[in-house]
Amino acid sequence: MKDNFSKDSHLYAKYRPTYPSSLFTYIFSLLETKDQAWDCATGNGQVATQLAKEFQVVEATDISASQVEQAPKLAHIHYTIQPAEQTKFEKDQFDLITVAQAIHWFDFEKFYAEVNRTLKPDGILAVIGYGLLSISP
Repeated sequence: MKDNFSKDSHLYAKYRPTYPSSLFTYIFSLLETKDQAWDCATGNGQVATQLAKEFQVVEATDISASQVEQAPKLAHIHYTIQPAEQTKFEKDQFDLITVAQAIHWFDFEKFYAEVNRTLKPDGILAVIGYGLLSISP
């Protein structure tokens, strides 16, 4: 695993595009329970902060300590430095696992094995990405 985002993490947190609230409303509507969520490759905690509005506990992981340092510290979010492919989480722990604009960095076989291990039987994996961006001057 290569950490590509620690060098300018303060800028990353400032300039990364956001996700629409309708996305989270839709994801939340699909869930039976909202006890625990895992925001994998959380970066600056952008998605984790949205999950914390609905979940009792949000586990937010990243391989970059520098990125995690930029993330908002909220009571329901636990930040840890862990790779996507091998975590310390329990079997069947999560109602929801999110990966926002990061899955292309993962070892797919190992990551999906970790998802299968840690996601509850009726849980949801939500892989989120951007569409075509348009940036004005």
